[in-house]
Amino acid sequence: MDSPPTRRGFLKGSVLFVAGAAVSACSGGDPMAKARGASPAGAPKITLNHWYHEYGEAGTQQAAMRYAADFTKANPDIAVKVSWIPGNYATKWTAAVLTPGGPDVYEVNDVSPNMVKANQVAPLDDVLGAEKADFNPTVLEPYTWGGKVYAVPMVVDLMLLFYRPSLFQKAGLPVPTTFDELAGAAKKLTAGKQKGLFAGNDGIGPLATVVPWSNGNPLVRDRKIVYDDPAVVEVLTALKGLYDAKATLQGYSTDWWDPGALVTGAAAMQWGGLWAVPGMTEALGDDVGAFPLPAFKAGGKPVVNMGGWVQVVNGKSANLEAAKRYVRWLWVENTAAQTDWNLAYGFHLPPRTSIAAQADKLRTGLAKTVMDATAANGVKQPALWTPEVRQPYTDAVTAIVKKDADPARTLAEAAERSQDILDRMPAL
Repeated sequence: MDSPPTRRGFLKGSVLFVAGAAVSACSGGDPMAKARGASPAGAPKITLNHWYHEYGEAGTQQAAMRYAADFTKANPDIAVKVSWIPGNYATKWTAAVLTPGGPDVYEVNDVSPNMVKANQVAPLDDVLGAEKADFNPTVLEPYTWGGKVYAVPMVVDLMLLFYRPSLFQKAGLPVPTTFDELAGAAKKLTAGKQKGLFAGNDGIGPLATVVPWSNGNPLVRDRKIVYDDPAVVEVLTALKGLYDAKATLQGYSTDWWDPGALVTGAAAMQWGGLWAVPGMTEALGDDVGAFPLPAFKAGGKPVVNMGGWVQVVNGKSANLEAAKRYVRWLWVENTAAQTDWNLAYGFHLPPRTSIAAQADKLRTGLAKTVMDATAANGVKQPALWTPEVRQPYTDAVTAIVKKDADPARTLAEAAERSQDILDRMPAL
């Protein structure tokens, strides 16, 4: 685990925006004093700290800074310090919000009842306002507790399988419609330095979660852990067979969210996301296709995973109302910024349905293939499948697939631990 973060460490990636000025926090000295010296009359009354994880797409950091600068121009009483956080972002924000100096606004994937109870997130129904009806309800649901919404979605990330049609054609393979066909294709396409499938550098990656969904098991249902189930034993046994066949790429220079393995030919298929479509089509032209994770077997259901990032406001912020004002300005009202953020640096599905409906870039080619697959097979992770709850399951999958642990016994023991963690979560 990363060591606890320090304020000095985080400032290395921060830029502060005040009225008429941008001051790098790594330039030394007091940035606020410099801003006051440059423009005493324009010194803001409030400074907000906005944290982002380190996005991989070129231009995203500059865009985040531009949005902050535009907000401050419109609201000169509020400065914004954009902090671009490298490394293990989840570990860092988790530690930071335990302190009084934590960020005012930050982004996450999940909002758990524990976060609500600890006041690490504030309810944002007033931020969403009348526009709430324009946000995809499937996307909002996992961030809603006790009838209140605690996050504003920024991007919806659509994840499925990408492949090289030319390699499939050469091998005489159809697009897989079951897991057995997927595993068979991965084995047949493994030759020389090319592996059949890349799903993560550990050889398992997101398949550990999404393949059970394709076999009818959501892992958690309401407040009950349900992965201690023969359907999941069946799935993990199949994943172990694929792993043991050495048909999955492991230890690549980048992980599954970067399309490099598919583009370079290190893998013939890759689990990936809509965000990578522009780069893949630029590199491969028409020789890239996409399909949902196939139904595990007859009676199952194909899966496209709908993930993404959301903005939250720290409930402990000393500038709560200003932080809400900023989030509403950027992620609710500013439709131009939302379009830019979702479609200019890689492709994401805009969370507001009206913006998504106008996204011409998602209506053609490979992007349309992904959108159509999502419309038919999109699945959103259950709200209570939080990092704490899923950790025992993740450990169990590793033990079963990579260490030959007994599947039924290992899952049963892990399910007890997950259920205990879930039972200790507050009911909201």
